[in-house]
Order: sequence, then structure tokens, then C-alpha cells
Amino acid sequence: MYADQSASEISDKLKDQMRIKNVHFDVTDLCNAGCPQCARTDPNGCLPKSWLKQDAISLADFQNYCSEDLLREIESADFCGNFGDPAVVPEILDILKWCWDVNPNLRIKLFSNCSVHSTDWWHALGMLAKDRNFRLIAGIDGASQETNSRYRVRTNFDRIMENTAAFIEAGGQAEWRMLVFLHNENETQIAEALARDRGFAKFMAYPSNRFFGSEPISYTHKGEEHRLAPATVKLPPKPDSTHKSEGQQPQETEVVIECEALKNASAFVDFLGYLTPCCHVGRRIYMHEQGAFSDKDPWMGDIFDTFDHERLNVGRSGYSTARAALDEFLIHLNPRWQDKQPIVCRNNCGKKRLVSRSNED
Repeated sequence: MYADQSASEISDKLKDQMRIKNVHFDVTDLCNAGCPQCARTDPNGCLPKSWLKQDAISLADFQNYCSEDLLREIESADFCGNFGDPAVVPEILDILKWCWDVNPNLRIKLFSNCSVHSTDWWHALGMLAKDRNFRLIAGIDGASQETNSRYRVRTNFDRIMENTAAFIEAGGQAEWRMLVFLHNENETQIAEALARDRGFAKFMAYPSNRFFGSEPISYTHKGEEHRLAPATVKLPPKPDSTHKSEGQQPQETEVVIECEALKNASAFVDFLGYLTPCCHVGRRIYMHEQGAFSDKDPWMGDIFDTFDHERLNVGRSGYSTARAALDEFLIHLNPRWQDKQPIVCRNNCGKKRLVSRSNED
């Protein structure tokens, strides 16, 4: 977005547009599961990768990283992990309560595999969320233990059903989201009926986007090798956003980066205190900090070498400094967007545009 404008023009637009309305909070890199396509998982054994910090945010740190001013300003918050499940955070209920104490109208979504804690804990979450604008997004990839645990390794389907029932019975609203693979594509209708019978407010099924083409992947768990293959059933595609202008003929297409964070006035805050435009950039900073790359990050190139990303850390710099640095970081990225870089921006925010020429008589 703004690929053809100067830094000063972008800065002026940011002042008008970039009131943060939506924040994605990444509160931990801990998880009970071992999903083989997850960035935290070593597929050889489905265990956590060695460079993970394995930590969770505290209520005190959350209050430090997310100021009351920011919390009052935003309209919605998503608690969803790049590397972890927010439900495992010891103080997550206190964090949610504090969010609503500061902003009673805040819309919140919490994403979880729902295979942790007791039914009492989930009942408490349901009571806390009752009559609030809250939605639990439950990642359940099948209608049985066999199919769900094929991808959600180390999760327990019966426990998930008990936990989500306790949450719903307490007054909470839950949504069942199912990743569809070859091994579970014949269970989507069964899962949808089960979701309806158990009181879920919504059911969605869509394919995993973590395959490279149609090739399956291999992983091991408890010494046994397994294969994970993409679904073969046709699922609804994303709407086509390519437009054809009247009086022109398409010549070829090109990729234009249109930053979704700018369009949606959204930002990302992780449990280390970094304030970044989105989870994709935030994920790269986390991996950079944890030494996940032996050399330069191939997805971000020299971005972190040419911008002092420490200024984006709220805990070290303070919110005002980090907030100003966020705008500067977007301006820093803009010239690279014209060159279809960095790769992480191109892959997640790149849009195909028709390169056209006028009709000739």
C-alpha cells in the first residue's frame, strides 16, 4: 500500500489512518500439542524446536505492553499464537478480565485446541465471557480422536468435547474451525452436525495452507512415521480480487503489495513486548531474537539490520516510543514494497494486478 508515494506523504496518511483499531496478542510460545505443520514443531518427533523461549506473558507484563490508552482505543483483540496456545497461559483469565475492566465493549476472540485444563477452568472462562462480546475459536480437526489427533498431535478429543461443553453451558459462544486434510475430508459433515448438536455458534472447514503444492509431508511421533496429505475435496476459494478496467485489455499481471495492517488499522503485540504491524513480521522478529536463523532471515532480508527494531519493544522503549517506531517501520518498508520485498510481505499481502493497455482502433 502506498507503493508510489513519498515517505512524507505516507507519514501524513499514517497520522490520519493508523489509529489502531484491532490488536493481535501473541501471549505465549507454549503449547500442549505437537501439530507437524506448526512453526514451533520439529516434525521429527513432533516436539518443540530447540530455539523456542518456552515462556508465557504475565498479567503485569501484559499491562506494561498494552497500555490502558491503547486498550481503550481499540475495538477488537485476537488472542492467537504464532507459536503457542493462549489457553495455556497461567494468567489468561486475569488478562481477559483486565481487558474488559478497561474497555467493557472490547470484542475478543481466543484461539485454542481446547485440550488443556479441567472442565472447571473452561466453565470459569464461559462465566467470564458470558454476556460479553467474546468468541472461543476451537481448532478441532475431525469428529473422533483418530482423525483430530492425526494433525493435533497429543490432544484428546473426549477432553475437548467435555471442555467446550463446559464453556458453552456456562454461557460462552464457541466456533468450531476444522482444518481439512486427505485423512479427515470425509468427516466434515459429521463434524458440522456434531458442532450443531453440541451448541457451537458456528462451524467452518477449510484446507491447510501449509503444503507446498500437492505433495504430502512426513512426520514421526512416538517412533512411528506418518504422512499428512492435502485435501482432495473442493472447498470454497477466496474471492477473486482482480479487476478489469473498462476500455482496456489485460496484457499481463504483476504483484502489488497492499499492507493489510494499514488497510485494517491493526497491529500485533507479542509476549516479548514487540509492537509490529502483523503476526507475520512479529513472527520473524521473534525468530530473529531467538537465533532461529544461522544467517540472515531469508524472509525479511536486511530489514532488521537496517532498522533498529529494539525501538519496537514496548517493554524496553515504552509505548510512546514503540508506537512512533511502528509508523517509522512501515515507512521503512515502503521502498521495498515497490521491489516486491520482503518475501513475507509479498507472500501475505501481495495482490495480483492486471497490467493493461488501452484499446487501439
